[in-house]
This record gives sequence, C-alpha cells and structure tokens, in this order.
Amino acid sequence: MTSLPPAAHAAAIQDDDRPLLAGSTQERRELWNSSEGQVANAHIYLLAILTCWLVLPVFYAFYRYLRTASHRYILTDQRLVEESGIFVKNVESVELYRVKDLSVSGTLAQTIFGRGRVIVQSTDTTSPTLVINAVPDAIAVSHLMRETVERCRAARGVRSFDF
Repeated sequence: MTSLPPAAHAAAIQDDDRPLLAGSTQERRELWNSSEGQVANAHIYLLAILTCWLVLPVFYAFYRYLRTASHRYILTDQRLVEESGIFVKNVESVELYRVKDLSVSGTLAQTIFGRGRVIVQSTDTTSPTLVINAVPDAIAVSHLMRETVERCRAARGVRSFDF
C-alpha cells in the first residue's frame, strides 16, 4: 500500500460515514504506515565512510540499513502495530484505546530532513512506551493518532482515569 500523507488520512477519517458499533473490535482499514527513516542511522553511515578501510564498520552500517528498512509502523483504526526484524519478525501491537499520551520530539538531523519521533505512552503491559522513530511529518502523525485514539475510545465506551 502506498503511504498517503497523514493529513489525507485525517480527511479520510472525517469522511468515513460508516459508524463503528459500540464495542466493535473489527479492524476496517489501515490508516497510515511508514518505515523508520534511514536518517536515524546518519551517524553510523558517516562513521562507516570515515573508517571504511576497517571493513567492520561497513558491515555494521549495512546491518543497520537492513534493520531500519525492515522496521515498519502500521496504524489501523483499532491498533498500532510495530513490525521489526531482518530474519525473525517481531510484531508488537498496542490497542489504541489503551493509549494515554502522545508526544513528539526529534533530533537535529531528523528536524533537518523533516522527520521526527512520536512517543506513545499506553497502559499496555508488554510495551507501555512505544517510540515511533524517524517518521515523516511526526506532528501530523501524532494528530492522526490522537483522532483515531479518541474515535476508538468512543466506540468502545472507554474512559481514562488518572489516579
């Protein structure tokens, strides 16, 4: 699936006239997907270029390239899925109604290349913090995620309480 800009996905959410049934857990569609950007490895690539005669840094840079290229994030209308791994795939899923907080940050290199980091805090027991690293237009992604979280909570009748 080709990834549309997050703003286009946000418009698609607004245009979706099919109501979710209360308590519905059926996923209807993928709202957004992206891979971790290679800008996250810029310092490793620079080091590999500067020390290419050692060969080992070049192999490590190639490994990081493969690892980053196979790292995907998928947002559906019910969950956020993180797929990682080169040979052995690891899939981590967070139900959207469990998301408590979203924040956006980024390094200088990510900001220069128009990328950022979205940090998802949830009540999930296996992964309470999920970092979506080096994705394009991180602010728009966080807005899309927040709208989707609110819709998912409303459909399930879930309310968040802080103690």
